[in-house]
Amino acid sequence: MDNNSEDNRKIASYVFSGANTMVGVCITVITLFRVMKTGIQTYADEILAFDVSLFIIASILSYAVLRKDENKRLEKWADIFYYAGMIIMFFVGLIIIYTTY
Repeated sequence: MDNNSEDNRKIASYVFSGANTMVGVCITVITLFRVMKTGIQTYADEILAFDVSLFIIASILSYAVLRKDENKRLEKWADIFYYAGMIIMFFVGLIIIYTTY
């Protein structure tokens, strides 16, 4: 295994652990919305539910990258799903801030 392949595996392991953590964060925020019952009408929890699916896909793809030696396409798609999920979480954060304060 060359140095570039080892670096790719490190990145894939970071995406794998980060995506799994973000699944937990999204589910926690959705649960807090349900428990608090603030009465504020927002689509943040529905968007976060979609975001969970993006992070789960990123997690599955990065796990597949960790299992195979050379799989650049899966690595690229795992990164795309992870970054898309993070961008959506940023906008959901803005929605939460502007609808609750």
